[in-house]
Amino acid sequence: MQAKKMDRGDADVVERALAGEREAWGELIQRHSREVLVFLLARGVRLDRAQELVQETWATLLAQQARGGLRQLRLPGLALTQAHYLLLHEVRRRPERFASLEDLEAEVPEEAVPSPEARLLSRQELERARALLEQCSPSGQRVFQLVFGRPELSHAEVAEHVGLSVQRVRQILWEIRGRLRQLLREDRHE
Repeated sequence: MQAKKMDRGDADVVERALAGEREAWGELIQRHSREVLVFLLARGVRLDRAQELVQETWATLLAQQARGGLRQLRLPGLALTQAHYLLLHEVRRRPERFASLEDLEAEVPEEAVPSPEARLLSRQELERARALLEQCSPSGQRVFQLVFGRPELSHAEVAEHVGLSVQRVRQILWEIRGRLRQLLREDRHE
């Protein structure tokens, strides 16, 4: 895929969308939904499920913007990447419906590759997140590794692996996520 140059009109709409303007989001969704749909259909997703994943893609991006989690909005690359991750999650949950997970994992859209500056910020955020996780208890670290390192495991299976109750696993995750969100908020305000 070849990355598109954003014209000034697109840039204005993107700025308004990042500011939370719903009409701007509607315009961006209208402009780029077809590309996301075709992307999913080309990967063998049934039309009805592809349409649902397109809606989930935009809902996820809108939620990220509402939480202040979007610093930039490079479309259609970001939407394609989000759709790709939703598809991977779907494949992991229901592998019998799809051909090869390895093929899909290797196919991250080219225009979604972050800039060197974004990669540096991500690396710095990752180092801070890693340091935060090292401050967690050993069972907290293990829960986090299992939940995010092996997404096919349910919370009940994770609880069984670490010898905790399902409720305690969920509480640990809630606490760690809260600490990570706080860390990211602090990064944005620096």
